[in-house]
Amino acid sequence: MGSLLTNVKAKMAIYAHERVRGVLVGEYGSVFKGRSMDFDDLREYIPGDDIKDIDWKATARSGATRIRRYIAVRKHNIMLVIDTGRNMTAVTDSGSSKKDTVIMLAGVIGTVALKHGDLVGMVSGDKGHSRYHPLKTGMTHLERLLQVIDTSVVDESDESNIASQLEYVVRNVRRKMIVVVISDEIEFDESVRSVVKRLRAQHEILWLRVSDADLTMRSFIADVEQIGHILPAFIRRNKTVMAAFRREEAENRQKFERELNRMAIATETVSSEEEAVPKVFRLLERHRSARYT
Repeated sequence: MGSLLTNVKAKMAIYAHERVRGVLVGEYGSVFKGRSMDFDDLREYIPGDDIKDIDWKATARSGATRIRRYIAVRKHNIMLVIDTGRNMTAVTDSGSSKKDTVIMLAGVIGTVALKHGDLVGMVSGDKGHSRYHPLKTGMTHLERLLQVIDTSVVDESDESNIASQLEYVVRNVRRKMIVVVISDEIEFDESVRSVVKRLRAQHEILWLRVSDADLTMRSFIADVEQIGHILPAFIRRNKTVMAAFRREEAENRQKFERELNRMAIATETVSSEEEAVPKVFRLLERHRSARYT
């Protein structure tokens, strides 16, 4: 089996020259600069302490003003949350492989994070199960994560349901993380809204969506959610039905972005491996704007 990370780096060299890649690393560093802080313990308030560190619940329980103390964490914790369900066996609206696009995105983010000295972990899976890959450093570790994505996205996989992986993170990951979600184009329904709100309360979130194929433009479309089911040609030839479909699809995309914007979560939609570097760069820019506006 060839090295997926080597392929990612080769494509990064093709799609973005050295200066652009350097700017990408610099942008990452400017967004996630400094040291993250983990809670350590409580102590009594001393005049001069920042009042923002007062733990009001502990103060009420003890009857004395209590301050939350933190310890510096030298490395950031980057948690990739990856959809490896059956939906990712399809193609994007550019005709590119969704799986290859996901691998490219995960590879770009992981490479930049590791160069910055951060730790990278992953939660991957489908509707039926989620799999946790602990935080580690090193390019060998990143290669293993990419291989997991590659071998997991197959026709026999259960259907995609990124809410399952997000729920896994909410329930099992306590330490503060920078969560980078890479998903299919999903509908922002109540189940997704609920889990994202809970996740957002504890972690920073960035979201990359891999675009769906344009069903109105392709001559032969298979529904990967129902293996073997083919969308009838007479439906695709019906202009009224297709116009309604395009409106609903556009509304769903706008709703998704609107909901995430309300939570100050940056998001980008990616259609191909070629777009990976510029879209990750733009995602970081949008995340920085969301944090400081």
